[in-house]
Amino acid sequence: MALFPLYLHILLITLVLPVGFGLCISLCKAAFCSLVGYRQGRPVLLGLHVIITPLRELAHLIACLLTMHRVTEFQLLNLRDPNAEIGFVEHSYNRKNPLALVGNFLFALMPFLLGLSLSLLIVNACFHGAFQGLLREVGQLGERGAGLGEYVGLTFAFIPRLFRDASTGVIAKILGCIFLLLVCLGVYISPEELRGSISGILIYAATAFFVALLIFIACDERTNRIVLLGLRSFSSAFTALCLIVLVFALAAIGLGFIFFLCRSFGGGHGDTHAVVPYEADGD
Repeated sequence: MALFPLYLHILLITLVLPVGFGLCISLCKAAFCSLVGYRQGRPVLLGLHVIITPLRELAHLIACLLTMHRVTEFQLLNLRDPNAEIGFVEHSYNRKNPLALVGNFLFALMPFLLGLSLSLLIVNACFHGAFQGLLREVGQLGERGAGLGEYVGLTFAFIPRLFRDASTGVIAKILGCIFLLLVCLGVYISPEELRGSISGILIYAATAFFVALLIFIACDERTNRIVLLGLRSFSSAFTALCLIVLVFALAAIGLGFIFFLCRSFGGGHGDTHAVVPYEADGD
């Protein structure tokens, strides 16, 4: 296999897919918060952040420890913070250290990875049969180079299949839906954190190129094909899991819209100019 296609596969799977899905979930979270409202929906938003903030700040803390960032202060959850910043990780780093620069990218990416790992545990415990079916179909779409529309159609078709799956019981399905609704909006990548990690992303992309070059030089054609097959298999599983999380994030937007309608017809007033009461991510 040629070097450039191998490099593109590595970059697509380890950079483009996570960032793309993470930003999509970020948009879903912003839409949910906007529909719920920052004033009248305060209890709902507080409940949301009580679940996702400790998870995200723990991920930020892990990223700092792995990449030699100096943690100056952190709190995983503090409901009585006077600045309404109920969770944060404050950190500093050596700007001349390439690993520390990559750490900025990992700081943005780690909450997504940790949240996705938790989602995988929930999916395997509660929707194993449906997930395996989705995994097969995503792999088939990838093999024949399907377009975005087919992936979107498969995503929405997954919802009824989820409840028709006979391999798990009704209670497991209900619990799985509740758990995924609680964590799905936390599986996002903050655009602000991503913008602050451009140098780290460039260093990571260069490192990925040297990894691809090493594989290309050290391995024969047969081994390169095995590596490529492994990358494609991982990509299929990763995409299938992200699609499930995206389905529940869209469902959360639907619930937010119902809340918006109830608030509107109940005589509530809009609060589009209100200050956001909770900032879950600090740096």
